[in-house]
Amino acid sequence: MSLIRQNATDLIPQRAPFVFVDNLIYIDDNSSHGSFKIPEGNIFVKSGVYTTSGMVESMAQTAAAGTGYLSRKNNKKVPIGYIGAVQKLEVLDWPPANAEITMEISLITNIMQVSLVSGLVKYEGKVMASCEMKIFVNN
Repeated sequence: MSLIRQNATDLIPQRAPFVFVDNLIYIDDNSSHGSFKIPEGNIFVKSGVYTTSGMVESMAQTAAAGTGYLSRKNNKKVPIGYIGAVQKLEVLDWPPANAEITMEISLITNIMQVSLVSGLVKYEGKVMASCEMKIFVNN
């Protein structure tokens, strides 16, 4: 597929105030990229920075937005997914509130209703965090 810019809210089951991806900006069969402008009052902002928990959730919601986009493309309902495990989490820095971050998700493998993905959070081109996640999808 290609570069797109689509509001992610229509592609994920989460609703405010628990939405941590604004736009799906790229999608193909094995990856999705999203963006998120971190509001100052976000529940994951502590001491002026977006916390590790927020970055993990932004990665998970970017994966969900990609899945939602592909589901909608195939005339299916947007599924609900759950983080089953977070592995190899590495945090190098924390982006400040009011920053726009990007998330890059790549599919490693998919077995039945479980996807193993790798994710990155970037701010101004610099990697802030990375991890692998097992995501269970309830179709």
